[in-house]
Amino acid sequence: MITKYVFNAPKEGKKFLVLAAIHGNEQAGTKACERLKKELTSGKIVLKSGRLTFVPICNTKAYEQDVRSIDENLNRVIKEHSHPKTYEQQLANEICQLIKDTDYLLDLHSTHCKDDVPFVFCDYPNELSQKVMASLPVDYVIEGWPEAYAGTAIQDYSTEYAAHYYSKAANTLECGYHKEPEAAEIAYQAIINTLAVLDMIEMADIPQFSKKIVKMQEYVIKAEEGKLTQNYKHLDAIRKGEVLAVYDNGQELTAPYDGCILLPNANAAIGTEWYYLGKFK
Repeated sequence: MITKYVFNAPKEGKKFLVLAAIHGNEQAGTKACERLKKELTSGKIVLKSGRLTFVPICNTKAYEQDVRSIDENLNRVIKEHSHPKTYEQQLANEICQLIKDTDYLLDLHSTHCKDDVPFVFCDYPNELSQKVMASLPVDYVIEGWPEAYAGTAIQDYSTEYAAHYYSKAANTLECGYHKEPEAAEIAYQAIINTLAVLDMIEMADIPQFSKKIVKMQEYVIKAEEGKLTQNYKHLDAIRKGEVLAVYDNGQELTAPYDGCILLPNANAAIGTEWYYLGKFK
């Protein structure tokens, strides 16, 4: 079900896997992969070592319908399913095999709000993921995703979780708003910079970007109909006691501490994550 592209260099080296469109409506990474495929095929970019594998569209049916998923969130079921029950679980089985056979995974996503700030997740930091992360063209890092979900009812089997499970390095890059050309450019530059960090292409000076670190604390599930109190953007500052959302029954949800709101989704469906809360480190 998954179409992958593999490019081998004449010399052995790192194995690098790029995934895009895990969610079908997040197409910035797809555009970057298609651009890279043309440049590799034409010889504009030449690999000097290692193996590059990329999947421009992981969730094909969702991509074709321009929706996030078909049966369930693919980035919550990335593990091996002996008896897959959904379309996304079938995809997860294929994706797991690719992750098993790599050294570093870059998972490319984009966000649903215009003017969202690009950032990188670093869920399971190790030496390689930290080294690559420094070259990614974004200013913010979010840590603490696994801890925020630990002990909750939601099972979080993400691509980064799978990489960690198989003892691989990984990062998830949120490239900005789906429909902004800049998001595809960030995705493309992230791949190029990572290829250089992994010594797979020649680059005289590998860019380094300083990062502001945000520690995710918790998430809020939308329990019933309601709305956010304002047009929050990702990483907007919030103050303790600030009313963040109001249910139609009048119940208010307030900020429990000073910090920032993360990934607010004004159109969240009931029973899904409405927003996250974090603090700057």
